[in-house]
Parts: sequence; C-alpha cells; structure tokens
Amino acid sequence: MANDSGALVQWVNRKPHTERVSFGQVQYQPGGYCGPRRQSQYQLVVMHSGTCRVAVDGVERELAVGEAHLFLPNHGEYFAFAATRKSEHSWCSLQPEFLPAGWKREIRAAPTSTVMSPLFQQLWKMPFALGVPPDVATGRVAEQLALGLFAEYLHMSRHPRESRRAEPGILVALQYMEANFGAPDCLRAVEKVVGYSRSTLNRRFRAVTGLSPTRYLWRLRAEKGVSMLRETGLAAFEIAAQCGFSNPFHFSRYVRRATGDSPRTIRTRAWGE
Repeated sequence: MANDSGALVQWVNRKPHTERVSFGQVQYQPGGYCGPRRQSQYQLVVMHSGTCRVAVDGVERELAVGEAHLFLPNHGEYFAFAATRKSEHSWCSLQPEFLPAGWKREIRAAPTSTVMSPLFQQLWKMPFALGVPPDVATGRVAEQLALGLFAEYLHMSRHPRESRRAEPGILVALQYMEANFGAPDCLRAVEKVVGYSRSTLNRRFRAVTGLSPTRYLWRLRAEKGVSMLRETGLAAFEIAAQCGFSNPFHFSRYVRRATGDSPRTIRTRAWGE
C-alpha cells in the first residue's frame, strides 16, 4: 500500500497549492519515514535539518542540506529520516502537464541534486509567505514561482560552480547551523566542527551562500522565529530565547527587517485573529 503521508510526522504545513502546483514543509520525528510511494509529479525538495536517505527505484542517495533535490514522475520512492533527531524539509511539486514541453527533456537529463544559488534560495522562500488556501491571483503567483524554481534549477544544472560543490565542509556548516541555530556559541562551534579558521570559513561560506556566516545565522534565526510565530502558541519572548536572540526587542527588529511586519502582525495574520 502506498504511503504518501509518512510516519512519525511532527507537523506539516501544506502551503499554497493549486490544481497544478503545491508547496509544503514537514518535520519528522526521529526514525520517521515516507513511502513506499509512486511519484506522480515533478518535485523539488530542500532539506533544512536532520538527514534523509531516499531510495528511488531501489537506488539510494542522500539528501544534503544546502542542495536542491529533483524527483521525477513514475518512479518508486522511499524516504528514511534521521534515527536520532528531528528532520525538516520543504518541497515544491508540479503536475507533469504544467511543465513546459520544451523543459521536460532537459529536466530528465538534469542531475538529481545541485547546490542552491542565492536566487533559488530567495525564490524558495516566497511561496511560503502566500495565503492558504490562495485566492485566484495568489494561486497564479504560486504557479509562476513554481515554474521559476524549476527554471532556476535548470540554470544551476547548466552552470555548476565546481568550487561550491567541492566544499563539503560548508555543507556540514549549513547543516550544523540548521540544527543548532539557537545556541549562543553556534558560530564558534561551527568553526570547530568544520575545522576552518574564522577567515577561511568566512571566505568559503560567502562563496556558497553569498553571505557571511554571521549574517546567514541571524537571517536563519529570524526565519525560524517567523515559522514558530505562525506554527506554535509560544509567546514571542519564548521564541526569541529559543532562536538565540538576547531579548524580544532584538527578535522584533530582525523579524521586521526580514518581513516588514512585527511579530504580532505575523501571528495575527497566520491565525486569523
């Protein structure tokens, strides 16, 4: 029997979706899995924390943090997530008939994984700010963003930056920051985990993400805080503490910088109060 919903799901948000595209984000408890299932769509997956090994038609591959991962229709899939910690990922799915005919051959010839460009990362965040369920206009925006993501995936595949792909230490750094973003000594710990000096980490990190480790971490903390405002009932001061901010005012300032809204506005809009 097909298992499309998964097991040991901590929470799931099926963000904007239309008849042609869908976006979502899910967190699995330790030992979670999804499948076996038959993929019916073109799908991009981005890991945010934890680990995942997926078998496609029996051939295993690992989904790394910091990369985008491509899945094609008509293949059997089984996803196995980390056994000892939570794993989180998001996805963009597109119905086969919605993908432009001229793209299909190139998509099928593209690599199954590639490092995300700064543009891809920016596009990936946009749909999750849209309403659920979307109105007609918002649905059209979501559909165009989905096409934009697949177009950028093709662009990244045509123009791989070998220097970025040769930096497994930076992928380790990204994964560590995703899992430990709230720790007060996160940046110092990253240096120890990857074994780079501060200057080397800064230079190589910028080459992959376009940001310094410090700016990346604070942006990550703000994004995690915004997600918690939308998805949990924790008070703002509790979220601020868990995300590594010194106080709620510090948290509010970064949230406004990232979204243009206050934490109260974000929660009110998300909860419809």
